[in-house]
Amino acid sequence: MTNRKQHIADVALQLFGDKGFENTSTQLIAKAAGVSEALIFKHFGSKDQLLEFVIRNGYKRIIEDNRGGLAEADPLAFIYSVIELPYKLVQAEPHFWKLQYRLADSEMARQQHERFMKPVPSLLREAFKKLAYADPDKETELLLLLVEALWKMEATKTEEHGREMLDFIKGKYAQQ
Repeated sequence: MTNRKQHIADVALQLFGDKGFENTSTQLIAKAAGVSEALIFKHFGSKDQLLEFVIRNGYKRIIEDNRGGLAEADPLAFIYSVIELPYKLVQAEPHFWKLQYRLADSEMARQQHERFMKPVPSLLREAFKKLAYADPDKETELLLLLVEALWKMEATKTEEHGREMLDFIKGKYAQQ
């Protein structure tokens, strides 16, 4: 991939995250990237294809950067790492997660997120079983709901006490 193509994608990611996909024109991206609008279409075909590239590329990068991150053998440490995931990932890629949050209605973005999270529920269930929780399935569902809420808080920065909430949730599991 050319550096210029990646530069366009990086600029688009930042603008899509800040302004939203609908409110970001290819003209605006071209101007911010210092390229012609024609070059965007040459590399990506359309604004929708540019968005798809940005999302797929983002998840690919995140998966590569976090390989082994869910391989924690200790069940409580694994649960903690899942709770930390939104905080850790949003810190590393704030524009990507802000965009992902804005794209909650996008089927493509949702599919990419589900593919990324696919191994987590069964691994959580196993961790809760090892810790002898009465209902590992419900605990898994609850924790995943909490993690999604933490993700939203981090991605949108609507809650100033995100880190405190994260530690509070971790404390709940430590008391089991």
